[in-house]
Amino acid sequence: MNRRKALYLLGGALAAGLALPYLATALVRGGEGCGEPPVEYGRSECPVCKMIVDYEPSSAAMLVSEFGRRRWYFFDDLGCLAVWYKVVKERGGSVEKICARDRVTGQWIELEKAVVLVTDEFTSMNTGFLATQPQNVERYRSGDVQWGPRPGRLLKTLPPRCLLERFRYGSQWSVPQGWDEGC
Repeated sequence: MNRRKALYLLGGALAAGLALPYLATALVRGGEGCGEPPVEYGRSECPVCKMIVDYEPSSAAMLVSEFGRRRWYFFDDLGCLAVWYKVVKERGGSVEKICARDRVTGQWIELEKAVVLVTDEFTSMNTGFLATQPQNVERYRSGDVQWGPRPGRLLKTLPPRCLLERFRYGSQWSVPQGWDEGC
């Protein structure tokens, strides 16, 4: 093999080696499941309430395509996520992925495959909305959580679609009585 070919092969291998971590991250972030949404706790801002996202147990993320580009939005509370979901739909955008922290395990999960817990637990906007995988509901109820603070009292469970389509904040960022009737 001549010297020029060897240098080309070496350069190609080096470029592939440097690009591989970035490609793998892009595949995880844009493919199936939630992976690790690129939220920066203590720096990312919620587009609804404008608070800094810093409380992991009630945090969520949404991958959106609108205005010709894809981007992630981050939320400090599932209530804010539900409000922004409707904003994106009203503006003609498409929601590609909705992720939330599993309150029992701390893993990022797809909200569509989760259960929304309505609790008296602290959340950033005081909604008490949390998410978990269906098989973890009883673990939350019994206090068997692996992550975050001691759980609150479980008041009810809801399908995620109900939260996304029906929830709106009341006056002074309150949770209106009866918003979930008929879910």
